[in-house]
Amino acid sequence: MRFLLGVLVGYSLRGKQKLLIRFLVTLALVVYVVIPAIALLGLSIDVQRERRSRPAQTKVPVIKGLTYEDAERKLHAANLKIRLLATRYDSALQPRLIIDQVPAPGEEVAVGYSVGVTISRKDFAGPGP
Repeated sequence: MRFLLGVLVGYSLRGKQKLLIRFLVTLALVVYVVIPAIALLGLSIDVQRERRSRPAQTKVPVIKGLTYEDAERKLHAANLKIRLLATRYDSALQPRLIIDQVPAPGEEVAVGYSVGVTISRKDFAGPGP
């Protein structure tokens, strides 16, 4: 780049070789402006294509503390599914309340993703004798 600018300045100060100056200016414009612009345009098109190929995303709503049925309705409204991961005995809670959820509320997931839940139960099914 410095060499090319030096040649351009030198020839333009002397006023000689006008054809060479035009050629070098054209060459500089093509190399430093046109080619990078074409490359960036191609990159922009690739990025747009990649973004369109991604599945649609939605945020996981808060369902802790809801009954299983209410959580199922809320997830369905958010275009998500529910999956029972575990049940846990808890005498302090009413049965079939959501105790935990995976993924956490607010995380972005693909539409149709299954949210895993842990629900409470009243009966204690402890270890045998």
